Amino acid sequence: MIAAYPVTAASVATTAATGKGPTDHAISESMDKDCSVWKVFDGQPICEKRLKPHEIPVQDYSKKKKLVPAN
Repeated sequence: MIAAYPVTAASVATTAATGKGPTDHAISESMDKDCSVWKVFDGQPICEKRLKPHEIPVQDYSKKKKLVPAN
């Protein structure tokens, strides 16, 4: 049955893997933003700014205190 509807099977697989359907991916690429039409149901904008790698916040664990005292 899946072979009879390859576009639907691909759409379901893409949505399950990424949370966005093929249309969302196409809109995202054409707008150079992160878009998902499902966001409209949460009252959010459909598209948001796509963060560049250097804009992604990263936790710095190198300065974290040790939990176990040294002997």
